[in-house]
Amino acid sequence: MSSLPWQGIRIRIHFLFWVSILWSVLTGRFIEIVALFVLVIIHELGHLTAAWSHGWRVTALELLPFGGVARTDEWGTAPAREEILVALAGPFHNVMMVLAGFLFYFFGLWTEEWTAFFVKGNAMLAGFNLLPIYPLDGGRVLQGLLSYVLPYRRCLDWTFKGSLVLSLGLLFHGLFGTGEVHLNLVIVSLFLCHANWTALKQREWQYMRFLIRRRDRPLDGGRMVRLPVSSEDRLLAVLRRWKKEVYHVMEVFDRKGRPLGSVPEEVVLKRFFEGENPRARIGELLR
Repeated sequence: MSSLPWQGIRIRIHFLFWVSILWSVLTGRFIEIVALFVLVIIHELGHLTAAWSHGWRVTALELLPFGGVARTDEWGTAPAREEILVALAGPFHNVMMVLAGFLFYFFGLWTEEWTAFFVKGNAMLAGFNLLPIYPLDGGRVLQGLLSYVLPYRRCLDWTFKGSLVLSLGLLFHGLFGTGEVHLNLVIVSLFLCHANWTALKQREWQYMRFLIRRRDRPLDGGRMVRLPVSSEDRLLAVLRRWKKEVYHVMEVFDRKGRPLGSVPEEVVLKRFFEGENPRARIGELLR
């Protein structure tokens, strides 16, 4: 691990940020967009510092007008508690900056106009990022919370499909909600729609990453759940019922409900990844 959380990280500025800068120049708001850029940087440093403190390896950071996206292998494979804390670290930094802004104003270091702009900018950045839309911070928090109660595969479906619906709602509001087009909101909504549509198409890959991580790093210390399954159930159908941070023991029953035996999750994973028949049934593991 590097000595500082931002060392070795590639920084990429998304083209939407350049669009926002161009728009700010055309509308005479260049100073505001520069200030927003600084707020976004501080917001993302919150995520990076939290990720670094949990031992995550962040390889790249993409900056957007409303925040950023950290590229790391830990999303979806780390404990939900860590994912939630890393996601909340960015908005938390914005809240701290709001308090600092009021403090500077109280001691006469900032004008009322600049303080109002600074506080509003941080509040909007934190508030927007806390919307329950993936890949915003609120969407990642929601996914982490859902993983406590839903199988991880279903958790991905709910997160991405729900986020896509909400993104389309934002797009509709940006186009027709107030009687005039809000270009920034339309651009951001289109990005969110594309991100969630892409995530939906790639959810099997994300789920396979979860299973591979589970195979390579067996769960240590998680609670154990005995999962009743039919001997005729295929391995993939059984795996799709697994939750994060839970160790599963499959209790196998025949068609008449008679117990046949139990299979620990490491045996299921070994057969799924190394077996010759990917459509094997769970009952075959008892032979």
